[in-house]
Amino acid sequence: MSEPMKISQILRVVQANEIGLGGKAKLYLARWWDFLTDDPREANTEGGVFPVIVGTLLVTIMLTIAVVPLGVLAALYMREYAKQGAMISILRVAINNLAGVPSIVYGVFGLGFFCYGIGGVIDGGTDPSLVLRVGQWWVLVLVIAAMLFFVLALSGREKQGKKSLLIFGLWSGVALLSVIAVFSTPYFEGFFQAKLLDGSPTFGTSGLLWASLTLALLTLPVVIVSAEEAIAAVPASLREGSYGCGASKWQTIQRVVLPGAMPGIMTGAILAMARGAGEVAPLMIVGAVKLAPELPFEDRFPFIFADRSFMHLGFHIFDLGFKSPDSEAARGYVWTTTLLLVTLVVMMNLIAIRIRTKLKARFVSGQF
Repeated sequence: MSEPMKISQILRVVQANEIGLGGKAKLYLARWWDFLTDDPREANTEGGVFPVIVGTLLVTIMLTIAVVPLGVLAALYMREYAKQGAMISILRVAINNLAGVPSIVYGVFGLGFFCYGIGGVIDGGTDPSLVLRVGQWWVLVLVIAAMLFFVLALSGREKQGKKSLLIFGLWSGVALLSVIAVFSTPYFEGFFQAKLLDGSPTFGTSGLLWASLTLALLTLPVVIVSAEEAIAAVPASLREGSYGCGASKWQTIQRVVLPGAMPGIMTGAILAMARGAGEVAPLMIVGAVKLAPELPFEDRFPFIFADRSFMHLGFHIFDLGFKSPDSEAARGYVWTTTLLLVTLVVMMNLIAIRIRTKLKARFVSGQF
């Protein structure tokens, strides 16, 4: 025999036969409000999705903040500074190919590089098996400094043929040796060793920060391609007019090229936001959880706690649809959460499109 229902289990009492149309509309809106502002209950088959909405918005905003500046800088270098030759053509092909890599591959990379690699170093310092002796580490630093000085000296001269290839190789070597120097330094022992000894890593596990950076890598090719096309679409006559007025290259980029390319750059940002908000496979590995014990956002400094796990609408839909203990009871929540995810993506896109339209009217003045 089933146990009697407790008063604490009663959420709302409704006399269905005694309420009119206005009462039903009020009840319907109240149910929606509860769904949007309450926490999940009963293995996510009841309650609301407020933590899920917060997690989705935070990861989307953070990935946009990370990917847009990096993508624009890469596009500016490839279009405005780099010599248009075989090396840049190969780089463009590589970027286009990265756009076709399955998203789960980015998730595995994020888990290994961000969570276990960088996060492990932040928590407990360098792996003892990788630490160099003090003398060896300083020799490595001097080699990096010498290579950097040499490549900067070469970069100031005219680049032709083999010299461009040499400069690219030197920059690649500087980057690789710098990573080795960071991961082999004997002077850093981590920021959270005490928590690590208790078996609770802070940044050495999946969380909001690493999920955002993983999605930023996933959407980076889209932003680079869109930004480069937008920069290339700025008429050469505008650049020449700026140079004719005595402006430097950077002043021309800052005052002429970037404002003219801003609508196209915003298009890339819109595409990045839309794809990042809907991705699920990488988040299953680097951060999203079935039920987060606490929100990654609070009303105290630093407000956003990037080391915490989070809930995501896409992962929430997957969990409700395929891992719910009562799939029939969760069916309504699956469709409602799906509608909410689509609505959020559309709203973010509309806001970004509105910003793009204002920028286009302000800077472009009908030239495109």
